[in-house]
Amino acid sequence: MPKKQKRDSAYYEERLRGEFPAIYADLQAGKHRTITEAAIAAGLKKTRTRLHELKKAFEKAKKSEQTAFLSWLAAQGFSIAPSSSTGMGGAGVAMDGRLLPATKMRIEEIIAKRRLKVGDVMAEMGFLKLDASLGLALRQSTRLRPDVITALQKWLTANALI
Repeated sequence: MPKKQKRDSAYYEERLRGEFPAIYADLQAGKHRTITEAAIAAGLKKTRTRLHELKKAFEKAKKSEQTAFLSWLAAQGFSIAPSSSTGMGGAGVAMDGRLLPATKMRIEEIIAKRRLKVGDVMAEMGFLKLDASLGLALRQSTRLRPDVITALQKWLTANALI
């Protein structure tokens, strides 16, 4: 597999010099304080928002840290739960396409009680048994397609009493 290209300040400085000489001249003249600022002005980079940083930190956090953070949010008065029709006390199933820790635990609880396999769950939701998307989302926190999330919400509602 080829190596991923390093996108450091030298990379952006070279691109500015070659593709955006006017912005590079502004950088040299001091109109832009940093190469990053000049790269943003040229459209080579996007400004990273606090929301972006929060999402990245949440994705990298351990499950226990994610759960603690979600509990902290709830204590601050933020509602992060979807409708109670999921059978999860009003909590949502996914955030940014990734299953919430409480959703994962509920799915695994239902699977254990009903002695199902993840493929059986996919089949009950109307997908192929060999569709690995739910299994990957449960084990590796990968993103789910919107249609799988919708079907999963319905499946959780149907299994709310289990």
